Amino acid sequence: MKKGSKPYIALFIKGMMMGIADIIPGVSGGTIAIITGVYEEFLFTLNNLDLNVLKLFKKGKFKEVLNKYNLIFLLSLASGILSSIFLLSHSIVYLIENYPILLWSFFLGLITSSIFYLFKEINKWTKKVLLFNLLGIGISLLVLTLNPSSQETNPAYLFICGMISITAMLLPGVSGAYILILLGAYETMLKTIKEIVSLNSEYFLNFLSFVMGALLSVKLFSKLLTWSYNKHKNYTLSCLVGFMIGSLPALWPWKSESNTDELLFYKLYIPDNSFMNSEFISGLLFFMFGFVLVLIIDFLGKKYKNV
Repeated sequence: MKKGSKPYIALFIKGMMMGIADIIPGVSGGTIAIITGVYEEFLFTLNNLDLNVLKLFKKGKFKEVLNKYNLIFLLSLASGILSSIFLLSHSIVYLIENYPILLWSFFLGLITSSIFYLFKEINKWTKKVLLFNLLGIGISLLVLTLNPSSQETNPAYLFICGMISITAMLLPGVSGAYILILLGAYETMLKTIKEIVSLNSEYFLNFLSFVMGALLSVKLFSKLLTWSYNKHKNYTLSCLVGFMIGSLPALWPWKSESNTDELLFYKLYIPDNSFMNSEFISGLLFFMFGFVLVLIIDFLGKKYKNV
């Protein structure tokens, strides 16, 4: 990252947006990273990290470490992500419980607009590119058909959950929070975060296990994604767009709760008398707000890309 090319406060805010998305089942922090224009640099920075960082720190070469490994960028973004997760997790849960229609409508608009945005980034459509798009859609839809697990959440299991969920968080359209629900660890991790903030030492082992699994996975998976972006960008983008398209049913604001055993797709509905229904109108307005917000972010990003 060039000096001055991205204001650190702006990076912190983008990180907070990613953190909020990572908390919400059905929304991916990777998607927000793409919308805000930091996804590729985030992947490349993670991929470049190695054990030489520690050696340089021991020698006191702090400035060299910051420049070589792009740590100002990474720390600004990471501090925003962690701030959201620790400070806003309960607020997001409150919004999900009390204003679900508005929240899901907003994110549906956000992701839908992002899909159109990413389609434009694919330079050339071929049969193989289309195949990767369909593969992404299929995998994402398959995830939505899985039923949540009732697995006991001990530290060893949370280590595995950290590895799997953080991988999903790096993929646009694949929700790490939703993966945690499928693994039966979502409520455990929300409670763990709450207790860690309260300095309850009983939950430190759970938290540490999850974080260690996440860090290991980030390093391994970022290498794969970085290689994929460098060598096969069109295929990679097409597959990521597929993930996002496949995630749309999970974001649909109106879902029937009458039969919990039904597949998600059978639970989706449109309210009666749609345009006479205040709830539908409110949802539509928030959908439009989310949709337009991506266009505004894209416009501002192009206008001030050299600032």
